[in-house]
Amino acid sequence: MTIRLSVTALAAATALGLLTQPALAEDFYKDKTVTVMVPSGLGASMGLYGRMLAGALEKYIPGNPTVIVQSRPGAGGTKGTNYAYNAAPVDGSYIAMLSSGNVVLPKLRPMKYDVTKVQWLGSMAVRPSVLWLWHTSPARAVDDAKAQEIILGSTGAGSGMSMWPKLMNGLIGTKFKVIEGYKGGASVNKAAEQGEVHGRWTSYSGLTAAKSQWLQKGQVRVLMQFGPKIRGQDAASIHDLVKGDDLKIVRFMELSEAVGLGFWVRPEVPKDRVAILRKAFMASVTDPEVVKAAAERMAPIDPLSGEEIEKLVAEAYTLSDDLAVRMRTLLGVK
Repeated sequence: MTIRLSVTALAAATALGLLTQPALAEDFYKDKTVTVMVPSGLGASMGLYGRMLAGALEKYIPGNPTVIVQSRPGAGGTKGTNYAYNAAPVDGSYIAMLSSGNVVLPKLRPMKYDVTKVQWLGSMAVRPSVLWLWHTSPARAVDDAKAQEIILGSTGAGSGMSMWPKLMNGLIGTKFKVIEGYKGGASVNKAAEQGEVHGRWTSYSGLTAAKSQWLQKGQVRVLMQFGPKIRGQDAASIHDLVKGDDLKIVRFMELSEAVGLGFWVRPEVPKDRVAILRKAFMASVTDPEVVKAAAERMAPIDPLSGEEIEKLVAEAYTLSDDLAVRMRTLLGVK
């Protein structure tokens, strides 16, 4: 008799759980505040994309929560990423954007986050990147950057602003000197405009979204490009400059371009809430108003799903230990 009652009680509890769990997941966000964290200043393209996403999420997350944007700049984006992975709420109310260069860092040095364990919501855009120089820079072609020192600005060692130039120095013999410590991409842009540095690495959409007038007026020139070939851009591609096994290193580093503007939540966030956020994310980035606003700002929308990013990251992290050691050596990572 006791066994029969226990089974009955268990069945009833299970049935109740099945009936109420979706409702609880859907209702969780009602009257909540959801934070979208941007790991940089808000004055450049990452802030623009973060604000566009936040505005749309309010419409598509069930319960219509208030969605705010938080800026956590520093250390090339890793300051914000470390906070989001280790200290942010685990209830699904905290969404983080990943500074694209940060996606490769755990292969280079011990980090306080693991991109193979985070739960990816999706990416707003694949982001081919470029290294651009101010028009007064002495370098007009890659060979010029091999013959003389070219000074570039960066937010920190964890940013592509630092990693790509350092890698090029090792792979093809350029003489880029990287000045780190700027608070955000906008600060580096200003430094180039004022003559403190010659230029910087950035996503191409970041350049067109934040400083399209510079391109139109010929105030900057693109020296090199990374990732998928940029339509209408004839600057040298890194794929044409590097050969052999070193190209495998380049392709690993281009995971940052492939993931682009990726957003994620902590590994501990409940799966049902992750599913809600993934659905809301894809609805937000394909919302006609968001697409129109992005086009007006020359900030392309080219989304990837969370599942697609998980596959890209898992595949990239199969890079052999030997090549990982060479990559760290080229980047000066001990």
